[in-house]
Amino acid sequence: MSIESPNEMLRAVLPPALEVLTAWSIAETEADPSVFRQAMDRTIVDATRDPDPARGLAELMFGLSSLSGILLDELAETTGRSRSEVLHSVHQRYLDA
Repeated sequence: MSIESPNEMLRAVLPPALEVLTAWSIAETEADPSVFRQAMDRTIVDATRDPDPARGLAELMFGLSSLSGILLDELAETTGRSRSEVLHSVHQRYLDA
């Protein structure tokens, strides 16, 4: 993959990340973790089919990380809280449970 700009990179790596996030949401709503697992397996297999598998996996991780940052910013803006406050709340809810 030849990337010319940061926006082009995001357009390349965000679709698989959005697919994984959507599958997570569906799996949670329908109480069916297999939906998430299938999406994650497929995106990982696609990434490893890249001519440079390590780069494919790195791009998948970059996409997931970028999407997390975008969603964190949106959540902070929507709730009127800082990023650190939102992260602290997420940590308390999901990691300290």
